[in-house]
Amino acid sequence: MTRRCVLVDGAGGFVGRHVVEELATRGFVVRATDREGSAIPEIPGVERDFRDLSTAPLDDLLEGVTDLVHVAGLFDLAASRNALFAANRDLTERIALAAAARDIRLVHISSATVYGRPKVTPVPEDAPHRPASAYEQSKLEGERVIARLARERGLRATILRPSGIYGPWGRYGLAVVASAYALSLANGRLDAIPAYRGGTTMTHVHVEDVAAAVACVLEKDEAIGRAYNVADDTDVPWGDLLEVIEREVGIPARERVRISKWRAKWTAHAFRLWPESKRERLNRSLERKWQRLVEERGLVPMLSPRLDRHAYDYWIADHVYANSALKSLGFRLRHPDSRRGIAETIAWYVDRRWLPTPVR
Repeated sequence: MTRRCVLVDGAGGFVGRHVVEELATRGFVVRATDREGSAIPEIPGVERDFRDLSTAPLDDLLEGVTDLVHVAGLFDLAASRNALFAANRDLTERIALAAAARDIRLVHISSATVYGRPKVTPVPEDAPHRPASAYEQSKLEGERVIARLARERGLRATILRPSGIYGPWGRYGLAVVASAYALSLANGRLDAIPAYRGGTTMTHVHVEDVAAAVACVLEKDEAIGRAYNVADDTDVPWGDLLEVIEREVGIPARERVRISKWRAKWTAHAFRLWPESKRERLNRSLERKWQRLVEERGLVPMLSPRLDRHAYDYWIADHVYANSALKSLGFRLRHPDSRRGIAETIAWYVDRRWLPTPVR
């Protein structure tokens, strides 16, 4: 393979650092960039650059670059609409315009949330887009920027739509759930979190598989102009996945309540109706309690439990995404089952002291 120079932005974040490591391993020349102070991994041969891409000049950064992986963005369900659109639409437009002007091929990391609440599963890439939350809408607007510049400027781009991402270095999503269970166990308050079973299903994806998907599409010219779902092979009921998390953080087996569709809809609706002030008080309380636990157990303060307004939205419908299109390029999953993957991830958190050591 001809050694191409790939710029990875957002390289100090959860997904970005894994993309940098994957591409470097595969023999690409990698230039990694993120904001000042970001934890871009130090890898021999990888050039690190620190700047704010929303305002800083880009000419020198793009010199000699053949491909650009746009990872930078904002994943925060509690963030304001303005912040989400600035990060996920406006920054995408600035990066994509620069790539189009220099005929740099672009891989854009979007999200399967652009489909909103699916009506039919597994969801194919040509399914309707029904984003509901501001986060989902901002990701779709980023995709629309890419599509427009492909038409108007000849931008050579591929869009990847990962499902719920988990894995080492992750601090949100399932990582937040794990910290909430660990805190409840440490404080003797397991009654505050019901034990569920069953419920709607979702395919997740390990961050290493997202990084491998980036490398896969970069190596395939036929991927240009297309979008691909990135999801694992196992649609796991939410209750079953939560049971895995409980077991791995050390919660003893307990009687479980089935998550019916009615219960899921009621929970999500009731939580969305909470006043923002009440939700913020709860999150501040959880943060204080977690900080005490971090100090008592000598943990690394990387995680923190919290509840966001849309925390339960993904319980309401099945979120299962087809992955056959990506596999048709020769892509193979390293982590096909999220139950095993999340168990291994929690072991990583414990080993790194992000979570307390479970008492078996």
